[in-house]
Amino acid sequence: MNSYMVVATFKDGVTPDDIRALIPAEQAQAKLLEEQGLLGSIKVAMPKRTVFLEAFGQDDQSILETIHSLPLAALWDIEIFPTTPPAGSNA
Repeated sequence: MNSYMVVATFKDGVTPDDIRALIPAEQAQAKLLEEQGLLGSIKVAMPKRTVFLEAFGQDDQSILETIHSLPLAALWDIEIFPTTPPAGSNA
């Protein structure tokens, strides 16, 4: 599997109430994806309305399918970036 960094920004007009309503379902789906090895760390920068997700898959399309299975994805503009290990690492 390949490693990706997904940068998701909340769309204009999304309110805190919109986000809060989806958090329980988001947490459950994220846990399932983590258990399947498709999702790694998730970091949220709410002051910037941005979420950073580590994802694993075969290609861009599989990553998009994984991310779109998250309930909050409906509220996001999504960019995906394939990642490579740092120079000199054994990863």
